[in-house]
Amino acid sequence: MTLAELPGLSCPYCGRTVRADTPWAIQAATLWGWCGVKLHEGDRVDGLLLLSPVDEPGQARLACLWVGPGSTGVGHGRHLVQAAAAGLAPQKARAILARGSRQNVRCDAPPRDFLRAVGFARSLDDRLWHLDLDRTVAGEHNGVRGVFERFLQSLRPVPPNPAGGAISGRANRG
Repeated sequence: MTLAELPGLSCPYCGRTVRADTPWAIQAATLWGWCGVKLHEGDRVDGLLLLSPVDEPGQARLACLWVGPGSTGVGHGRHLVQAAAAGLAPQKARAILARGSRQNVRCDAPPRDFLRAVGFARSLDDRLWHLDLDRTVAGEHNGVRGVFERFLQSLRPVPPNPAGGAISGRANRG
């Protein structure tokens, strides 16, 4: 998602919008070439995840996450997190940080149970959650990186099978 796609997108729950001239959105687009991922249902945006860079290199902060009413509980939030993690992996990012909320859930502080369910772990600060991309993206066999890695492996040439099906270096002659 680019800065040009931000206008007109607002959280369906709190009405929050992020303007294209928001400093952290500009910084994200400059650093990574994008500022988030979105989920489409036809012409309608049905989910949004925006990330902002933080002072610590290799980390990003979840700035906004929502899935439209009627589309929750079917994995769209998980897909948004996976797509964001996969997009950050080539950027050498190591973690996504998020503020979690137990009460007064907002698009800038998703529910703690959701964060836990998609792989975030609670940090020392009870409100801050941490998704380790080195472990999660590399180990996520069903995620985008796993699919990409399996695709690359399928392109590698397969060594020819020796005649007779022998698999050792010794020839069996009788």
